[in-house]
Amino acid sequence: MITIAVANQKGGEGKTTTSLNLAMGLARKNFKTLLVDMDPQANSTGIFVNPESIDKDLAHLFQNSVKLKDIILPAYNEYMWIAPSSLRLAEMETVSVNSVEAPYILRDAMQGLGDFDFVIIDCPPSLSIFTVNSLVASNFVLIPLQAEKFSMDGIMGLQQTISSIKKRINPDLEILGALITQLKPQTLLTKTILPVLGKYFRIFDHTISDGVAIGESHLAKKSVYDYNKSSRQSQEYEGFLEEVLRELKK
Repeated sequence: MITIAVANQKGGEGKTTTSLNLAMGLARKNFKTLLVDMDPQANSTGIFVNPESIDKDLAHLFQNSVKLKDIILPAYNEYMWIAPSSLRLAEMETVSVNSVEAPYILRDAMQGLGDFDFVIIDCPPSLSIFTVNSLVASNFVLIPLQAEKFSMDGIMGLQQTISSIKKRINPDLEILGALITQLKPQTLLTKTILPVLGKYFRIFDHTISDGVAIGESHLAKKSVYDYNKSSRQSQEYEGFLEEVLRELKK
């Protein structure tokens, strides 16, 4: 089982979009995939089910009242499941952070999960206990970000968190790479910043361009592949998925 945390402490960088389309893309290729929605905003969850209608979600996991396998729900197709979130999860942060076991809750809950090929974790836009849990439980970190100054400002904090967790808790954690999202390729800013970003992380060859197909796919509660398979963004995510699979085989 390969676990990938999709993380960036800044909001609006494409974490949820990337988590969704990566998970659904893997499921389309018949990989048994679990999407874990670690963001209390529950945007990933909302694509598949109304968060307010769920009896048990990740908040109950952090209360130590259920196991991960007890909260997962079918999603998308026969190869994909979701561990749902809700606003209740936000209430668990102050409770969980005071526990010595806090960083290990998700990792421990994943034991005995089953024969999944992939677990994709949609992290919240912060370096909270939920992001720490995600990194502790993962083999790899995938970092979606835009080619703009404000995106770069948070990179050092995320890099330090990853390095600290790798050193102290999870020595097997590796950065899979950075995916550039909402790309405007012809701008001077993009041409200036991309080489700088490459000094921090491996940058995937495939990038996701700016466009309406992704936002419209969210409204339709579909993957970008199913919403408009001929769109540029659909083809870009298809190429990115293939690049991820090639990278994991190395």
